[in-house]
Amino acid sequence: MEISLASTRIDYYRMLGLDPSAPLEAVQGAYKILARRLHPDISGDPSTAEAMARANKIYQALVQRPVPSEFSMDVSPVMRRAQSGTDPLSRYREMMSMARGDSGRLVDVLA
Repeated sequence: MEISLASTRIDYYRMLGLDPSAPLEAVQGAYKILARRLHPDISGDPSTAEAMARANKIYQALVQRPVPSEFSMDVSPVMRRAQSGTDPLSRYREMMSMARGDSGRLVDVLA
């Protein structure tokens, strides 16, 4: 089976035998069927490796989600929450220390 990479997403849909308005579930299903036929480990034919690589590129191009513009890799908000004690882990530790009702000493429990 020959799979060539095209320049547009619409062509990618057509290569999978789908309509460009197909939902994500249809893309995933078509890819799984194609992968079953092309995967070298399943098909037993090592010459299908290149076609499988192309199918992977097509699939990734169709399912990738654009990164939202408000998304930031800046860690400072997380660091500020952790330092101020308002992050969930700090809150959990605080609640657990209050629920223990003791001074926080550790006790070994022997089985």
